[in-house]
Amino acid sequence: MGDRDRDHKVSDLVVLPIGRVQATGRPKQAWAVLDADGVEIDAVSQWLTELAASDYSPGTLRSYAYDLLAWYRLLDAMHVGWTGATRADVRDVVRWYRMADNPQRRRSGTGQPGRRPPAGSVNPRTAKPYLRNEYAPATIDHLLSVVSEFYEFAVATGLGPLSNPVPRSPTRRTRELRTRQGPMEAPQPQRRARYRQKREQRAPRAISDELFNEFFAQLPTVRDRAIVSTSVSSGARAAEMLSMRPCGVQVDSHTVEVIGKGRREYQPVRTSPDSLMWISLYLADRPSGFGPADPLWLTLRGQPRPMTYWSLRQVLERANTALGTNITFHDLRHTYAYRLATDPSLLITDVQELMRHASLSTTQVYLRTRTEDLVERLLAHYARPPAPPPRPAAGYDPADLAVLFGHDTVTGPNA
Repeated sequence: MGDRDRDHKVSDLVVLPIGRVQATGRPKQAWAVLDADGVEIDAVSQWLTELAASDYSPGTLRSYAYDLLAWYRLLDAMHVGWTGATRADVRDVVRWYRMADNPQRRRSGTGQPGRRPPAGSVNPRTAKPYLRNEYAPATIDHLLSVVSEFYEFAVATGLGPLSNPVPRSPTRRTRELRTRQGPMEAPQPQRRARYRQKREQRAPRAISDELFNEFFAQLPTVRDRAIVSTSVSSGARAAEMLSMRPCGVQVDSHTVEVIGKGRREYQPVRTSPDSLMWISLYLADRPSGFGPADPLWLTLRGQPRPMTYWSLRQVLERANTALGTNITFHDLRHTYAYRLATDPSLLITDVQELMRHASLSTTQVYLRTRTEDLVERLLAHYARPPAPPPRPAAGYDPADLAVLFGHDTVTGPNA
C-alpha cells in the first residue's frame, strides 16, 4: 500500500468510544481498562498491578490506563488485535493523532463577539497563543511511551506479542545510567526515536507586574484573590492548590501545605504574607460545616462544596473574559519562577528548592531572558552616548600614532 493510500485510510478511520477506564476498588490495582463488552483486559490489569507494586501513584496508573484505552480504540478502528500490532500500525496511530482534532480543544461560539478567539490565535495582551485544535506533541509522545512500556512488559512475561512494535531511540540510555546522573548535571542529548514528535523550546510565560496588577483587580471575591495571590507567591500548581487544607496554613512559618507533584504526603511550601492575609480574610467568611482537615477552597454558589479543577479554572476565566487575556495557573507559576530567578539575592539552587524541581536543568529554563526584557536592554544600549575615543598614553606622540593607525583613531592635545 502506498503512502498516499495509507494516509487516506488513516484519515477515514472512525474511532468509536468503546471500552472505558474504571476504578476497581482493589488496593493493589486501583484502575482497570474494560473492552467493548465491558470485560477487563487482563494483560493491561497485570501491567498496572506490576506498576502498583513498583509504587506508582494511583494518578499515574489512571493516566496510563487512559492512554492504553486510546490505543485499544485505535487498534479496534483498524481491525487489529493488540497482540498483532506492528510498527506500521504504530505509525498509523501517530498519523491519526497528527490529523485529528482534540475534542478537548472545542470551543463553543468561537469567533463570535464576546467569545474566546479561535484556537491557535495569539492573544494581543499576553502575546501567548491559545491551544491549537490538534493534539499536542507531548500527548503523542506520552502515548508512545506508555504503549512501549506496556509491550516491553507483555513481551517479557509472554502475554502474547513477540516484539515491541514501538521504535525506541538507538541512543537511549538504560535506567541504570539515568539514575547515576546527579541533579546538577544537564541531560545528555539523545536522538529522537521514530515517530516521536518535535517539541518547541518555549520561553517562560511570566506575566508583567502591570498586567498582573490589572488582572488581580478584576477578581471579584476575597476567595478568588486569595487563590491567585497564593498561586503566584508560592508557585503551587492547580492540583496542589486543590489539595490545601485550613490546618495546613501556617502563618508563623509563612507556609501552606500541599501534596506536591508525584507525592502522596503533604509538604510545606513557602508563600508571601500578602497571600496569608487574603487566606485569613477568606477563612473568616468561609462557610461552616467544613473542618480544618477538609479542602480549603469551597464553591460560593449554591450549596458549598470543595472546588474541582474546572471550578478553580473559572476563577481565572472570569478575569480573562473581562480583560481579554488567556492567563492560566501555569502562567502564575512561571511568573513566580521568573521573579525568583531575577532576584540577585537568590542563588539558582535556592530557586530550584523553592520551585521543587528535581533537576537543576529544569530550573535553568526560567533563566532565559524574556523578549520584552531583551528589547528594553537593547533600547537602553542605543540610548547610551558613544564612548569617547581613546587618548594616547604619556610618552607617545599623537601625530606619530595618527600616521600609524589613522587620524580618527587617537586624540590628544596636539591632534
